[in-house]
Amino acid sequence: MEKDLLIGDNSCVSYGSDSLLSPKTAQETSSHSSLFEGASAPPYELMNNRSIDEKQGSGDNGNKSLSGLLDQSPPRHLSDWNTLSTSEQEIKDAFLQYATAKFCYRTAPAKSIKVQKLTPLNTYRYRLETFTESRETSLASENYYGGFVDSAAVAPPPTPWEITVDPPPLFTDCEMHIPVPHSYLLENCRNCNGRGAIMCQSCKGKGKKKCSICNGSGLNSAEDNACSWCLGTGDNRCFSCRSNGWLMCYSCNGKGMLLYHTELSITWKNNILEHTAEKVSDLPFYHWQEVTGRKILSDEYNLVLPITDFPESSIEDYSRTCIAQHKMMFASDEHRILKQKQTVEVVPLTKVEYEWKGKPYSFYVFGNENKVYCKDYPAKCCCSIL
Repeated sequence: MEKDLLIGDNSCVSYGSDSLLSPKTAQETSSHSSLFEGASAPPYELMNNRSIDEKQGSGDNGNKSLSGLLDQSPPRHLSDWNTLSTSEQEIKDAFLQYATAKFCYRTAPAKSIKVQKLTPLNTYRYRLETFTESRETSLASENYYGGFVDSAAVAPPPTPWEITVDPPPLFTDCEMHIPVPHSYLLENCRNCNGRGAIMCQSCKGKGKKKCSICNGSGLNSAEDNACSWCLGTGDNRCFSCRSNGWLMCYSCNGKGMLLYHTELSITWKNNILEHTAEKVSDLPFYHWQEVTGRKILSDEYNLVLPITDFPESSIEDYSRTCIAQHKMMFASDEHRILKQKQTVEVVPLTKVEYEWKGKPYSFYVFGNENKVYCKDYPAKCCCSIL
């Protein structure tokens, strides 16, 4: 069966595969093994540069989960991560690049910056991705040109979740529209009730309209003679329907019959919730969306469990809240959770205090990209373009 597949801005054609695990089966096998009590930070003794992969079976179908760490495991205390992750020279370079990119900023402070203090304020960022599939049906129609009709008399139509399709790559937004087999039905056009024509709304089916010159009187009010526009009849022919009073039905092209079928719309969506455990800086929250951090924990499973034993309590709280929220949002017959992934990153953040012409100033350098946020730059030029 051929389907129209839309991924992002690209269109392609995909074909069903009977060997795939149906979404219903995948949902039923998504429970955790009793040995896996939750995603937790590893003990301090495991802190090293190795990656740790923990694979566990789940259910009779032998589904596997990958739960482990990337780079190195987090220490027991948040303060252990508050070490300077960006050198002073990198900070100066980032500040100069920031000032250069601003049209009305002079670069003199950035070029001769005198750093007084560097304060690391590195923070954790939690991210939950829930990859869902939703299915809904609607009535569609097409013109009938003769031939075989795949109706319910051939076989009962399958329910939406009984139809097997090829899913897109995990955590990728995608849409697909396919006709439901054995749902075709040939019947009268519902737009014209089988007439093949619809009443002209301009003349209400009369084929003529009241003369707009004499207002239907048939007389010329100035000379009390017959109206020359309607020749004294008070009516003019309707140009919309050419005096027929009816128009050809655009739905069935005047045939009066349509081939109806049930169309299945499938939507895959990657639903994302994020939380940054940032408490001490005045960096606007939206700036966190612009940068990346160092991934220290990654847990991917059919259904993930809340993080436990993590050094920052708000990450544990938000993990529980996000998972519960997504579970409640997608607990319906129209939605299925296919996969979940939760990650924790350490995002570098450094507060830089410096001096310019005897006055103290400060700015922030954050993210792996060394982006700069400076609320009060000391050397701005006020200029206008006439």
